[in-house]
Amino acid sequence: MSGVPSSTTTSSSTHHPLPTPRRIVTGHTSDGQSTIQHDTRLETTTPFSDGSSSSSILTSLWYTPSSPADVSSAQDNALLPPRMPLVSGSAFTAYDLPPRSEGVFHRSITLDYVIVISGRIVLCLEGGERVSLHEGDVVVQQATMHAWSNESGEWTRLYGVMVPARAPVVEGRVLEDVWPF
Repeated sequence: MSGVPSSTTTSSSTHHPLPTPRRIVTGHTSDGQSTIQHDTRLETTTPFSDGSSSSSILTSLWYTPSSPADVSSAQDNALLPPRMPLVSGSAFTAYDLPPRSEGVFHRSITLDYVIVISGRIVLCLEGGERVSLHEGDVVVQQATMHAWSNESGEWTRLYGVMVPARAPVVEGRVLEDVWPF
């Protein structure tokens, strides 16, 4: 695919100033050469309720239902609905949080790689720890109970990759998914 990126879905009902993520997916031509399969701007069609008073926006950028991933298909895997809890494959998302929003504590049994792309965010842990994060900061989330708090007056965008993990065992107790939303 070449030219101007197309929009995959219509815009969300929650207005925010961050641009829609541009996502480029490579693949192979019938003779085995590399090519661009998808060059799109992806928008979510519905807000994501994470328990905060304001709705966050979650955009699926890519999803693989299995691992190792099938990279032979030209299918647009952003259109596949991720299965949560994630027990196989991987999920790649953009997560936009509105100003002055407070998320709820939750845990997924996944290893998450999170990058702060725009704005500021506070990572809250259940023991009371709070870590302020800025653009360019990264978090490796190891199936811990956590919440995101945007205490600023601006929207914040996080990019995240989730991969399934073994449930953590703490003093003989197996910790489980906690999804209160």
